[in-house]
Amino acid sequence: MCDTFAVGPSCTAGGVSIFAKNSDREPDETQLVLSVPGREYPGDELLQCTYITIPQVRATRAAVICRPFWMWGAEMGVNEKGVAIGNEAVFTRIRPEKAPGLTGMDLLRLALERSDTADEAVEVITDLLMRYGQAGPCGYRDKKFTYMNSFIVMDSRTILVLETLGRDYAVKRASGSAVISNALTLEDDWDRSSLARGTRVRSFSDPLITFFSGSAHRRRHNMEQIDRVRGGFTVTHAFAMLRSHFSDMPLEGFNRDVCYHAADPLIRMSQTTGSLVVELHPDRRLRIFVTAGSAPCLTPFKPFLPGAPYGDAGRGGERFTADSFWWRHEAMHVNALFRPHAYRASVTGRVVAMEQAWEKAFPAHEWDAAQGPLVAASHAAFLQADLADRMYLEEMRGMARLGFSVERSFWKKVARRTGVAIL
Repeated sequence: MCDTFAVGPSCTAGGVSIFAKNSDREPDETQLVLSVPGREYPGDELLQCTYITIPQVRATRAAVICRPFWMWGAEMGVNEKGVAIGNEAVFTRIRPEKAPGLTGMDLLRLALERSDTADEAVEVITDLLMRYGQAGPCGYRDKKFTYMNSFIVMDSRTILVLETLGRDYAVKRASGSAVISNALTLEDDWDRSSLARGTRVRSFSDPLITFFSGSAHRRRHNMEQIDRVRGGFTVTHAFAMLRSHFSDMPLEGFNRDVCYHAADPLIRMSQTTGSLVVELHPDRRLRIFVTAGSAPCLTPFKPFLPGAPYGDAGRGGERFTADSFWWRHEAMHVNALFRPHAYRASVTGRVVAMEQAWEKAFPAHEWDAAQGPLVAASHAAFLQADLADRMYLEEMRGMARLGFSVERSFWKKVARRTGVAIL
């Protein structure tokens, strides 16, 4: 389950635009944060996506992407032209094609690499969608998990909601802000579509899976939070929204947490494995903040420079390795979930304090900025978050673990197969 929202300049403080997304995937699915350079290619170059090969374009844009380690595509990202995109799994009565195609994550990354504006990005996605279809397993371990996709596509002036059904699509231009989750949202008032005029897109939903996803509650919650501070929305509000829980106990609730923690193999099977917030300025400057790890309630949003990426944020695979920022944080996260009564009070406040200091001190910058003070500030944030994780782990040694429970059994199994040590 995921949540994505975009807030335009009429709703923010200072006239900037803000993009935000939590990527919720399987609990040990490492998510990398990568700065991908733009390149030029010969006319006959081919591109290997997750499952199929397609022709490459002559030139690609640079992009920062958040990518599950095993796939080519990306869950979310922003490119050098200021186009930001996030996708959501949506569950429909339209069954995926049996032949391999592009995944929603492939479509997202292709659009980032091939567009200069939000409108161009939607054209890229819809053209490729109709040409190659969307198909192929979307889960890491669960290869039966497939779905359709919805997208928020934005730049500093435009917010577009794009929802897909097989090779069909519908697009609506949003006014002020847009919020999507794991459900179709468009009625028959879309701006353009491959469907017949008057088609109500939401009528194609699979009602049972959509209900169990909890998406209606999460989307409503995020819409209410944006409306509450409309005209004064900032990245600080976006951080708070992405780390919000439905109840005081984050392992409880019925798929209603925006900051999501896995708890069992049947209902709460996924967790927030990466989070991204982007602040887009009208003069092409920007600020990118990433968690580069699971559970934004347990790790701060850190400033990330495309021109000088923090290397450990782009490392990691199927098991714990000490050179991966994602896995070093995951060791703390897993141990915290064995102590859910204590972890929020002891960690979240300190996480927010670090984050607020960095947000105030880190200025908006051009895409390829790599001046010494900016690089030092970005890398220092990751190092400070790393040190904090180690300190939290030490503090947990004196905290009682959960007694016998489904949650404890679930996380013991995850820890064994990934090599995470339980204190």
